[in-house]
Amino acid sequence: MRRDPIWLPPTVTMRTQQSANIIRQERKILMKRSLTPPFLGSLVAAATLMLAAGAVAAGEEGVLWNALAEGGKVVMIRHAATEEASAEVSMNLAEDGDCSKEQNLTEAGRDQARVLGDRFQDHEVAVDGVLSSQYCRARETGELAFGRYEAWNALNLAEALPADDAEFLMEDVRERMGDFEGDGNLVMVTHRSNINTITFRQTEPGDIVVVEPDAFGGFTVLGTIAWEVD
Repeated sequence: MRRDPIWLPPTVTMRTQQSANIIRQERKILMKRSLTPPFLGSLVAAATLMLAAGAVAAGEEGVLWNALAEGGKVVMIRHAATEEASAEVSMNLAEDGDCSKEQNLTEAGRDQARVLGDRFQDHEVAVDGVLSSQYCRARETGELAFGRYEAWNALNLAEALPADDAEFLMEDVRERMGDFEGDGNLVMVTHRSNINTITFRQTEPGDIVVVEPDAFGGFTVLGTIAWEVD
């Protein structure tokens, strides 16, 4: 059975055509947007944030080096890069001083230690004294970087300290930091766990944590000079 075409009032027909035109315009807009590289805006924003973060890090580094050049600060340095070793070897402290029984610096770590010393000289930072953990990797870092060190058991790897003495030794370190007075700076070469326990800063090999004594037996952590930032 043949049906007659449906008749629509003129106003309805005009509205239908207008809707079709709107749809076509929206499709054109979407097509133009699809030609834009995806996430371009996000990438630009991310790059901007990364550049800003780098500028902040570089700025902080400069402030910290200037503070060290003024003297009177304490520096906690995590020893330079080491070879891979088991937990047993990394915690072992050879009583006879035989470094072959301990975890040692790699050749890259030795170069890193030398560069650490160069950085202090380049920024004209005076060093009054160098205290070091008794572990070979810390002593070698101090020797290569500054040409001298004084071994101090209070800076030994925190996890390996005698349980009954650990807190007292940590407190000895805090007191020595807080009581330091000098024209130059006091350097302490130690381990990640020790630095984190005392300054609440996480460090990588060669990182430098700068501390300012407050003249009342306490101290303020000024910041960290990361090894990667130069």
